[in-house]
Amino acid sequence: MENVSAVSRTVATKSRVRKSNQVERLSSKKNEHKVPKQAAKPKKTEVQAVGVAQPVETKKPRHMERFLEATGKTQQDYYSWATEVGRRMHINKLDALVCARLDVYTVAHLVDKPTVLPEDIGLVELDEYLVAHSENPYELATLWLRAQADAHAWVSKESILNEWLTGIRKEDFEHYGDKNHTGDVSKKWWMKDAAPLDAKLHEINDMQLLSAEITPEDAIDFIKAHKPGGYVNPAWNLVATVENRFREVTTFRIKDYYVQHLVKMCQGARAELADAPF
Repeated sequence: MENVSAVSRTVATKSRVRKSNQVERLSSKKNEHKVPKQAAKPKKTEVQAVGVAQPVETKKPRHMERFLEATGKTQQDYYSWATEVGRRMHINKLDALVCARLDVYTVAHLVDKPTVLPEDIGLVELDEYLVAHSENPYELATLWLRAQADAHAWVSKESILNEWLTGIRKEDFEHYGDKNHTGDVSKKWWMKDAAPLDAKLHEINDMQLLSAEITPEDAIDFIKAHKPGGYVNPAWNLVATVENRFREVTTFRIKDYYVQHLVKMCQGARAELADAPF
């Protein structure tokens, strides 16, 4: 009997130990799934200014940095240099187009391809003939420069009135002109607060822009024929015609810097030929 009791006590003790171990394991697993509370973030003590833009440092392109380091110049110098490089590349591209179309090795050789002119052609007809028949961009470029110079220097009664006479009182037109033609005149001419026509013409003549005097009759004829600022002198018409011809020959629009390049190249080639010992 004592042996049985001892065995029973041993079994009971082992059972209690197993239960205790199971409870501890369950409690441990529950604690593993609990998320620990995060510590409260400390409040910021720095106060940022409201509405104040913070400076943003822009990084210079690498090629600009190399230019500044190598030359010691400014960013403005870099932009000027970059613009000139881009223009030079563009000029080289245009040169390639001209050489390909006209079958020349370099644009300097254009000086060797003048347009064949008719015999006994006069100076008056020369420009018109070149505009109509020249296939040489160098010839057209020099003609363009000459036409522009003539256009800027052009002075006539019409050009002076176009620049200085901007409006007229309707009663002045009826006084110096024919009232029946009032309806044929652009309404843009009428200005109620314009100075009297004779006073305005006196002011214009005092500038001595032309050797001949501009009369009220000249002004009336001009007003009947043109709108304010609408007169274009013939020299500008020639400039536009040359520009159209240049584009037909080269496929691109004429530019002042390319004209300067063509003239420099061709005149330099001509000077070399003149100095040649043969």
